[in-house]
Amino acid sequence: MVRLSIPTLTLLLTPILAADAGEEFFEKKIRPVLAAKCYSCHSASVKEPMAGLRLDLRAGLSNRRLLEAVGYQSLNLKMPPTGKLPDEVIADFRRWAEMGSPAPADREPAAAAASPAPRSIDWQKARDYWAFRPLRKEEPPAVRDTSWPRQPIDRFLLARLEEKQLKPAAEASKRIWLRRVTFDLTGLPPTREEVDSFLSDASAEAHEKVVDRLLRSPHYGERWGRHWLDLMRFAETNGHEFDNTKQDAWRYRDYVIRAFNQDLPYDRFVMEQIAGDQVVFVSNPRVSADGAYIESPIGTGIYWFGEVLNSATDSGKSRADQVDNQIDVISKTFLGLTVSCARCHDHKFDPIPTADYYAMAGIMHSTVIQEQVLDSPARRAEIVNMAAALDPVRARRIDPWQPRPGDDLFEDFTGKYFDKWMIAGQAFGPQPAQGMVNSAQTGTLSAVGSLTSTKFKMPKLWVHIRMRGTKLEGKQKDDIRVTVVADEHKSINFYPTGKEGWEWRSSRMTKEIGRTCSIEIVDRALDGYLAVDKILISDNEQPPAEEFSEEKWALNKIALPSSTWAMMARDENPHNVKLHIRGSHTNLGEDVPRGVLQVVADGPRVFNAHSSGRLELAQWMTGPARSLTARVMVNRIWQHHFGQGLARTPDNFGKTGQRPSHPELLDWLANSFVESGWSVKKLHRQMVLSSAYRMESRPKPVAADARNDLLSYMPVRRLEGEAIRDAMLSISDRLDPTPYGPSIVPHISRYQDGRGKPQSGPLDGQGRRSIYIQVRRNFLTPMFLAFDYPLPISTIGARSVSTVPSQALLMMNNELVAELASAWGRTIAQSGMSLEQGVAEMYRRAFVREPEAWEQAEATAFLDKHPAPAGWGELAKVLFNSAEFIYVQ
Repeated sequence: MVRLSIPTLTLLLTPILAADAGEEFFEKKIRPVLAAKCYSCHSASVKEPMAGLRLDLRAGLSNRRLLEAVGYQSLNLKMPPTGKLPDEVIADFRRWAEMGSPAPADREPAAAAASPAPRSIDWQKARDYWAFRPLRKEEPPAVRDTSWPRQPIDRFLLARLEEKQLKPAAEASKRIWLRRVTFDLTGLPPTREEVDSFLSDASAEAHEKVVDRLLRSPHYGERWGRHWLDLMRFAETNGHEFDNTKQDAWRYRDYVIRAFNQDLPYDRFVMEQIAGDQVVFVSNPRVSADGAYIESPIGTGIYWFGEVLNSATDSGKSRADQVDNQIDVISKTFLGLTVSCARCHDHKFDPIPTADYYAMAGIMHSTVIQEQVLDSPARRAEIVNMAAALDPVRARRIDPWQPRPGDDLFEDFTGKYFDKWMIAGQAFGPQPAQGMVNSAQTGTLSAVGSLTSTKFKMPKLWVHIRMRGTKLEGKQKDDIRVTVVADEHKSINFYPTGKEGWEWRSSRMTKEIGRTCSIEIVDRALDGYLAVDKILISDNEQPPAEEFSEEKWALNKIALPSSTWAMMARDENPHNVKLHIRGSHTNLGEDVPRGVLQVVADGPRVFNAHSSGRLELAQWMTGPARSLTARVMVNRIWQHHFGQGLARTPDNFGKTGQRPSHPELLDWLANSFVESGWSVKKLHRQMVLSSAYRMESRPKPVAADARNDLLSYMPVRRLEGEAIRDAMLSISDRLDPTPYGPSIVPHISRYQDGRGKPQSGPLDGQGRRSIYIQVRRNFLTPMFLAFDYPLPISTIGARSVSTVPSQALLMMNNELVAELASAWGRTIAQSGMSLEQGVAEMYRRAFVREPEAWEQAEATAFLDKHPAPAGWGELAKVLFNSAEFIYVQ
């Protein structure tokens, strides 16, 4: 095969230094177990530690037999002696050992680490730390070379370079800049027409016109929406054993894409994700472009994307772990702080006492997620008015239920059947009925809606439901159901069989009684109905033996306007939580009022006792804490344009993170961001229209700035797996640019296996962009994983960037790469171009440049020996596999 290479350049991967992941893993996964199970015998809390071993000191943790002891691998050494730790905890210890058993430096007295008592914090001193200071009004500094800066950004950078007697790199060619900015803003390569238009535009505004065009593109939101989904650990399945689908998760993805495309002010974007269901009550609701539904509540889907432990044996721990994940994601994403490190003890490095963690935990514990109809006021009025003209179903009640020993009528503990249920949509009327609920009571099958009970502790093993309704098949089956939600997992679904009249449907809870549950009655179908008369919680395996009278209901098939469904947060039972001593939900301390972080608080804050506190949290983040919120977002955007953040640890602005290389520039940008009305698109323009962004990439670093902290040149950056796939689709003319909509099931090869394996989707994902491929936790797309796609567990603000053989092997052997290369080759072969013209066209599309003479000659010679279309396909595959295609200068 012909050997094609790119121009000589050293591809330098700028290391992205994340927060000390090892120490964070220790604080979250290892120390809590040690505190709960080991410190009572092996720490400074006892006068003479057993066997002289102290596990509250780093030296003790390096004991080589620790892993052997907790794994119960030896007959003579089994710790803790009270019983073997759960398998998942032992797995955490193994992973920690593989990381090199990282732990923070010793801080005596070590026993204090396990104490719930807050340490004394000098708040004045703590607030003087750079991340917690109010934004400062910085002026761009004076520079000697006044001809270089195009933006104030450039003066900040150039001043530091001049201090070190360094000069910025030369300006990159227009071709290189265009490829760079197009991938940065849209995640796609520029088209031939876009290249020709830019190269022929000699005006002073040529670069600005390109940037404005890219920011108007719907592909902009897709590119930057994907960056945001990394922060939200976005996934569309629960993972764990069965990998069940998360209802309507794609709605949040589309919400994020639209928000970026519309340049939704970032402060509003933050508020909607924390409390979008409540923002609509304090400001004008944001309605979709077609006027059909309210946008804001969809943002609260962020609470929904964590992994779910199927059939958890300890509801309390499961809920505490879920809340911990929510705090971790919210605090890292919006504030750049590792608040969840304070779950078991005061934060070891940052001024975050355990009480602050549980102040936020109370907010999360007062929040639940619900399947909800989001009709706009206009759409709701339209449905109500049409339904009012129909004849309602007037079905008589069936014979009263006769209780048996062991049967309890589920009354939501209020004594009034269905009265306290949350209602959504119009199917069940304006308020729940007392005796029977019927989604067709308005007189039409097309009405949709749901009822959701409040949470309760499941007291018995058997659930019997007396119901009737339409039987649906296939993908629509879940549109009509009664669901028992256990520990935030849709555990059991009851479906009507479609037979005429009433019937009992029964199921057994899969685990012990005592799980935290709620019940949903859902009708999302436009051509069916569901009625429920009784719900029994029972010790009896069999439902009551009853004869049902046959009833025929005359139903109208008139079509009502459609409704939009999404998962959204809502408040339930707002309450404070008690401090969990050493992080244990079974060892409770004093009550902690709901609140925010004291280190950036604006005086005492009193939360509404009748709400969760999410609205107050959102208002605090965009108000008193806005200096931190703005810095964090500005740093994230800078990172994606320049390869690394001004602060290299984008998720950790705390003391274990790295201080910004240009703190004055970070504050200037953050101030400008806030003053612009929190416009993300204006921030992009400032950055990509700067002289700094136009610099070329140097073949090697400057000795005086080995890490390129001062940004004397643009680093070479590798594309993510999604962008590589999208670029191949685009170049081979197989890209379907349609935005939004339900996700495409990923292609599952015969080599992939696991629990919850879905039926495979098409190899090319119907040509849709990678962001529209369903994110299944147990079946992530192999191409994405090969190129460091982050596991959707918690916030990942900076992806790892590896260079490993598996990447080259995948690009050479992957079915999709082969198919797209062949498709591109066929297009060229059928175009009527000569060999020389075809080679030139392929280089322009792949690299946004003309082929060099030797490249043209070797490619033409190869094609002479390998006739079309196979030869063209092989050439396309070689170009796809080249470093120049996978990297951006």
